[in-house]
Amino acid sequence: MDWHPIIGTIGGLLALGAIIPYIKDIFHGTTRPNVVSYSIWAALLLISILAQWSAGASWSILLLIGDFIGTSTIVVLCFIGYGYKKYSWVEWTSLILAVVATVAWQLTKEPVIALVFAIIADALAALPTLMKSIRDPWSEFPLTWFMIALGALFSIFSSTIYDTPNLLFPFYLLIVNGSIGIAALIGRRIKPRTNATL
Repeated sequence: MDWHPIIGTIGGLLALGAIIPYIKDIFHGTTRPNVVSYSIWAALLLISILAQWSAGASWSILLLIGDFIGTSTIVVLCFIGYGYKKYSWVEWTSLILAVVATVAWQLTKEPVIALVFAIIADALAALPTLMKSIRDPWSEFPLTWFMIALGALFSIFSSTIYDTPNLLFPFYLLIVNGSIGIAALIGRRIKPRTNATL
C-alpha cells in the first residue's frame, strides 16, 4: 500500500482545518485579519501551486491547496466586513515580489525561480505577524500556526519527488508557521491572561 497519498491528504487537511479556530476568533471579534496581507498570501500560494504543478507535482501539493483554500476563505470574510485594510511598504514590496515571481517564471520557464520569489515575498509579509505574536501573543492563535506547521511536516514526508519545487515551500511553511506558533505560545506563558485558552 502506498502511504504517500494518505500522508499528503493529512497534510492538506491539517492546513485547511487550521483555519477553523482562526475563523472562530474572527467571528468572536478577537481577530481582524488584514485583507491586503491575506490577499497577497493567497496569490503567493496560487503561484506556488502552479509552479509546483508545472515542475511535476507530488502529493506535497495538497498542503498548498489546503492552505490556499483556507487563506482564500479569510479573504472572503475580510471582504464581507470581518477584516480591515492596511497598506504599508511590506504589503507593497510583497505584491511587487509576487509580480516579479510570475514574470520571472514566465520568462525563464523555471518554476523554482517563482517559488524562491514567492517565499521571499511570503516571509516579508509574515514578519509583522511574527513580531506581533511576540509583542501581543494573545492576538494570535498558536494552534492555527502549529496545525499548518504539522501539515507541512506531513507534506514533506508525503512527497514522492525529492526536488526543490516539491519540497521548498513545505519546508518554508514548516519553519515560518512553527516560529509564529512558538512565539505566540511562549508569549502567552510569559503574559498569562485570565480565563484564556490555547
